[in-house]
Amino acid sequence: MTRLLRTTLMLLISTSVFAGPPTAETLRVAVHIDAIRDASRTDVEVSLKVWAEELVRYLEVPTEIRFYDAMSAIRSDLDAGKINFIIADGVDLLRQFNPDELADGFGGRSPGEDSLLLLVRKDAGILSARDLPGKRVLLLSHNEISDLWMETACQRHFQKTCAKARISISKEARSHQQVLQLFFGKVDAALVRGYPYELAIELNPQIRARIAVLERIPIYPGALGLFTKRVSPAFREYVIGKVPAMHDHPRGRQLLEVMQTERIGRFPKSALEPIEKLLHEHEMLSAHFAVHGNAP
Repeated sequence: MTRLLRTTLMLLISTSVFAGPPTAETLRVAVHIDAIRDASRTDVEVSLKVWAEELVRYLEVPTEIRFYDAMSAIRSDLDAGKINFIIADGVDLLRQFNPDELADGFGGRSPGEDSLLLLVRKDAGILSARDLPGKRVLLLSHNEISDLWMETACQRHFQKTCAKARISISKEARSHQQVLQLFFGKVDAALVRGYPYELAIELNPQIRARIAVLERIPIYPGALGLFTKRVSPAFREYVIGKVPAMHDHPRGRQLLEVMQTERIGRFPKSALEPIEKLLHEHEMLSAHFAVHGNAP
């Protein structure tokens, strides 16, 4: 199970130790499957079944969790009032929802989590993004933020697509495998989520000797967990407000340790703003090249 989904479940369990909710609303969670990267769908579904009985026993807030293959289905179910909390990539959220429809949520707030890193092997001769032509770059599979940033960077620096700029791009399904492939020289550079990289160097400090952080991109690259505006502010703040208290209870600390999450907390809707800015730049550059053509 991904860290965001785990922290969501832990939060739901933790609410039982507090006074009852201010309203009779139900927490209806929608999980976009493509946003789950570091675990298979089977693992997530099996884990959910295991947690289900536990959640029913502990929750004071009625809770439903649904999985979706298509964001359009989430859009439809939101319009039908079937969901009110969405876990999905920022790009997918912005393409299906107006930011005014969304509100703050909660999720993992571990070090490096709000950054996308452009990592390079120190012996690859890459001093800036302009040195990427002729190099092998590894992206995370099913991560549109990485694809979007890379495409935009190629248009910005080379006025052409990455393929025409002679950048060889491959994909990897697991974040930690990205770091390992870079470490062992299988690729020259990689766009990696900040938190998995922090974990990797903690486990293997030798990584620092071979890999350099060329660019730290201030954009949230993982799944976002946000409420919709259809939830009352009182209910939303009740749920979000209980998050920090997990660290004050033995069971909460134990769960954080078992789930390999350092902390959870409020997730601001403003995390969408850098993603929205990147989308806008990509659209502007694409429109320009559609009219004037790519540089040779």
